[in-house]
Amino acid sequence: MAFARGCGEQQTRINGWCCDLCPPGKYVKEFCTEHRQTICSPCENGSFSDHYSVFDSCKECQSCQQEYAEKCTPTSNARCSCDSGFLCSNNVCSACEENKCTTGEKLKRTETPIGGELLNYSYQCELVCPGPAYFDVKANHCKPWTQCSAFGLAELFPGNKTHNSVCDVQALTHGRDRETAHVILGISFAVFSLAFLVSFFLSFTCVKNLRKHKANHYPMLAVSTNNTDYHLSKEESGLQLIIQDESKDNNNIELHLGRDTTL
Repeated sequence: MAFARGCGEQQTRINGWCCDLCPPGKYVKEFCTEHRQTICSPCENGSFSDHYSVFDSCKECQSCQQEYAEKCTPTSNARCSCDSGFLCSNNVCSACEENKCTTGEKLKRTETPIGGELLNYSYQCELVCPGPAYFDVKANHCKPWTQCSAFGLAELFPGNKTHNSVCDVQALTHGRDRETAHVILGISFAVFSLAFLVSFFLSFTCVKNLRKHKANHYPMLAVSTNNTDYHLSKEESGLQLIIQDESKDNNNIELHLGRDTTL
């Protein structure tokens, strides 16, 4: 063992001598002396050493509260992770806490040093879209709430951090439907009335023309006053014959008288 004047890169000066450092995965069991070099031993289970050192023990492996992203080995520490819906409480993720933020909110993390390289994390939920706006999940950006009053509509449900305002469009639709129904009824009544008047006028004109046509082509029939056209009873028929005979006799008498006078 040479006296230390200028030790090598993987050595250190101990009691004036250049002693070898123990490589990763080992620790110093005995330091070097004048007659021998450093004695190193492998790290025990649950411990590791990730660089050349003069430590007489390996470092304890990191324990994880929920999941191991990487297992601990003699030359590397374990790496931890948290289940879905949980957040790391420090920079090595050895502890986890529930993510209490919901849709429309974002995390704000605050870091606090607690010794060495270890940092503690604390979280606060903030709105993604501050002010009168909501976070559209599909579009993945903020949109302003609809102002129902600007359209003359009542607001059924106010907007929140994840949903737009809901306006009473149905009431407007019903009002328009009623107005449309009234217009349709008015038009239907007008069309029906016009059709009725046209039909009545055409019917009246046709009847009038038909009467004129009959009057021009069919002369009026004289009503017969001949008694023979009537059907008389037996008694009336006999009386009529007697009257006719008497008329004939009177005519004959007048004829004879006329002749005698002439003579």
